[in-house]
Amino acid sequence: MAESRRRLSPDDRRNELLALGAEVFGQRPYDEVRIDEIAERAGVSRALMYHYFPDKRAFFAAVVRAEGERLFEATNTPPQPGQTLFGQVRAGVLAYLQYDEHHPHGAWAAYMGMGRADPVLRGIEDIDNDRQANRIIDRIIGAVGGIDHKVERDLRATVYGWLAFTFEMCRQRLIDSSLDADFIADLCAHGLMDAVGRVQGIPSALAEAVTPEAR
Repeated sequence: MAESRRRLSPDDRRNELLALGAEVFGQRPYDEVRIDEIAERAGVSRALMYHYFPDKRAFFAAVVRAEGERLFEATNTPPQPGQTLFGQVRAGVLAYLQYDEHHPHGAWAAYMGMGRADPVLRGIEDIDNDRQANRIIDRIIGAVGGIDHKVERDLRATVYGWLAFTFEMCRQRLIDSSLDADFIADLCAHGLMDAVGRVQGIPSALAEAVTPEAR
């Protein structure tokens, strides 16, 4: 039980428990995972486990939230000089896929969480979608200047729909790793450009930026 004698700061211990939770929840159904098992594998007491997380639901929600934070940071790909809007979106999707490759268990834990009807988990998903959508729309507006309020509303709805499509394509690659990452990145990036191009009233600069010739 040398593991139990390791001294960690509260933050480091909590992060260790979340990482372990991502691994376990990513491999097995939620109902099969016991808090006692997590505590035993981490080498901590059950009481300490409950000190950090009051119950399994709260622990799972914290795991999903932490995965969302890591994924958001991993997909923050700053624009490169001369990079097209298409190239920026493609780079973000590739970063998403690479994160999934490096953290497959954590990714599955997050995916499982998003598929549940629990209002806490749904709230986490809404926050993650809002942040991703805001980042994409900010990039678009930053590239072409201001956008009319109604156009921005329609554009935002389009981006949310695209996020759901991209989320599912990345999930499919977790299910079947033989799916080519470049194919998915191209498909998703072209999909957003085509969808944005159909939004009525977008500025001419944006309409030009999403044409096939601009990609």
